[in-house]
Formats: sequence, structure tokens, C-alpha cells
Amino acid sequence: MEIINSQILIRQMKFFYSLAIFLFSITSLLHCQNTDKPKWEVRWNQGAEIKSSDGKFKFKFGGRIQFDLFGINQNALLSDEFEAQNGAEFRRLRWYTSGTLYGNIKFKLQFDFSNGDAGVKDTYIEVTKIPWIGNFRVGHFKQPFGLEMQTSSKYVLFMERGLTNAFTPERDLGLMIHNKHFNKRFAWFAGYFFPSGSVGKYLGNQYRMTARVTGLPVYSPEGRYTILHLGIAYENQFQNNEEFILAERPEAHLAPKYVNLKIDAVNRADVFGGELSFVSGRFAVQGEIMLARVKPTSSSSAQFDLYNYYAYYGSFSWFITGEHRNYSSSKASYDRITPKKNLGKGGAGAWELALRFSNIDLNDQDLNGGAMTDFTVGLNWYLNPATRFMFNYIYSDVFETGNANIAMVRFQIAF
Repeated sequence: MEIINSQILIRQMKFFYSLAIFLFSITSLLHCQNTDKPKWEVRWNQGAEIKSSDGKFKFKFGGRIQFDLFGINQNALLSDEFEAQNGAEFRRLRWYTSGTLYGNIKFKLQFDFSNGDAGVKDTYIEVTKIPWIGNFRVGHFKQPFGLEMQTSSKYVLFMERGLTNAFTPERDLGLMIHNKHFNKRFAWFAGYFFPSGSVGKYLGNQYRMTARVTGLPVYSPEGRYTILHLGIAYENQFQNNEEFILAERPEAHLAPKYVNLKIDAVNRADVFGGELSFVSGRFAVQGEIMLARVKPTSSSSAQFDLYNYYAYYGSFSWFITGEHRNYSSSKASYDRITPKKNLGKGGAGAWELALRFSNIDLNDQDLNGGAMTDFTVGLNWYLNPATRFMFNYIYSDVFETGNANIAMVRFQIAF
């Protein structure tokens, strides 16, 4: 009992320590306004932003709350193999500080408290305006792979990303160079990463080399908003004879992982990704396909030298109230939605209807992890640029096993 109480105390101390730093930073910077040098501008820019008069220093503070309700009904065949229960959770509870120092140094420090502890998310240092290269980033951040993964969870179309998420690398320790050209219509990213996951430490010989290239053949933000996004990505995983795992749940975070593949000893895996998205006014379509080619080592129990697994999704969305999805050429992903009229300002916010079809197949030759298809219907209500309520219904069909009906609701504030 004493150990448990100590752990709770440590978690509480971490939380209040992080909050104290946040409040101290704001207080210190506000105090600077009363001095002759430097001068600061304080404003709301979808988050609290403090900027020096010469533009060389900028600090932004914000966070997000995502509270989810979850209900699931499995048929008898699926219930025989997987236990599932209704529930609720804080999907994400985050604070962040980001900014620019001396005009060419950027940083971000972000914590997540949804698991009852302070977990590190995006935490990096970036040097900008480097000749020829562009930008150099080092720290803990997302690997450059996948349109949906690069789109923040604040702005994704559905409550959870599609079944391609099983193939998509997330945040790891590493370094990356990236740049944009032709008025930000062509972008490239290349990085070297250690498979650290959510832990800010890694020891071992494994590594990841990841690259992404995107283009905007069509980009017309004026008049009828129209964009066409194309992208490809590649990741080389050196596994160093370690176990390789691919697993995925339906598009619901509290659901069981219905497909699960484990290969005992793997030398390397190559993951390929393709992206396409088109927006025309209030209508938008988006799709991705991913393929993993896995090569076991000679010591593996696998019977073949090469295995192929894949996943894909396609989605359609329509703004009932006339808004459009907002593409950020600076991020090469989607960004915040601003309603034409906020709730309480003579309007009812923005309403968006979305549909998605996803499929994942982890069956190949003698190593079979299962296959699954999801049909998802979503309804998004943007009360204002910082507040969104979401409803998702998912019908999940697990190949030769059973099916599940899932309903979820999310209440979100993000700034």
C-alpha cells in the first residue's frame, strides 16, 4: 500500500511540477511587457501566444482534452475468443509549450497525462533556415509516414485513425531533415530513428530509416477551395533478429486487438505507403494503402524467406453547413476547422458527415495474424474552432471469426 501511495504522490508531483513551469513561463513573459526591452505582444491564436516585437521570439501554450464514451456488442463467435466491455476514458490529456528562439531555433515540449502519469509526446529542438537542407530536428517526435498519422489527433476525420495505423510508425527518438519547395507545394522528409516508443530512452542495435515525399498538383485556396494531395512514404526497419509484431484493434481505442501477428526472429522489414486526398468545396475524399514486406532470419521458425501484409482505407466527408476541410501546406497534412458561425454567435457551428471503409490482412503463407474489415460512420459537430463533439459507429467484421458493433462519442477541447 505504501508503494502504491508513493507512486501516486510521484505522479501528482510530476503533474503539478509541469503545471508550475507552464504558469511560471506565462507570468515571466507577461512581466517582460512592462520593461522597455524587449516588448511583447500577447494574443489568442488558437492558443495563448506571446511574441516579441521584432518577431525573433515566440512562445505558444496550449493543450487538449478528449473524453470518450465507448459501447461494444460482439457476436457469440467473437466473444468466445475476445473479452470486450463498455467503458469511458480520457483518450488524451495534454499540455504543450512551443516556440521560436532568436528567429531560427524552434522547440516543442508536450506531455500527456491520460494514463495517470506524465508521458512525453512531441519534445524536440529544431534548427531552421539551413542552406540547401532547410530544417534539422532532433528529439522525440512522429516519424514522417502517412497522411492520417501526420494529421494531429485534434483534426483527424474520425475518432481513431484507420486500420493502416498498424503499419504506421509513431513517435520515436531520432533526428530528421526536411524542407519545402515551390511555394510549399512540394515537401520532403527523411529521418533516422531508434524504436523507443513512448519512452525517452533506447539501448540496442535496432534502427528505423524513414522518408516521405508529398506534392500538391492542385492547390486553390481562393474561391471554391480545391486541393489535390499526393504522397509516398518508405520505412526500413532493421530488427536485428528480434521479434516482429503487427497488431490492430477496430477503429476504437478500447476494443480488443482482433488481428495479431508475431514473427519470432526478423532481420528487416520494409514498409511502403501511398497517400491521396482531394478536397472540392465541402466535399473531400482521402485514402491510403500500406504494404509491409517482412524478412525473417534463418533462425526463425517461419518457413519462408519473405512475407507480405497490407492495409488500406478510403473515406468520404461532406460539410452539411458549407465549410471545407483545411489543408496545411506547411505541415503537409490537415489542420483546424473554423466554423462559418460559432455556436452562440448566431449559428449552430459546423456539421460534418463522414464515411470510411478500412481493411487489413495479416495472413500470408504459413504465418497468419488474421484479417479485418471496418465500416465507419462519423458525425462531427464543431461548436467553435477549439471545441468539437464527435460520434462514430463502427461495424467490424473479423475474417472467419465474427463481428462487432461499436458506438463511440468524444467531447474535445483543443487549443
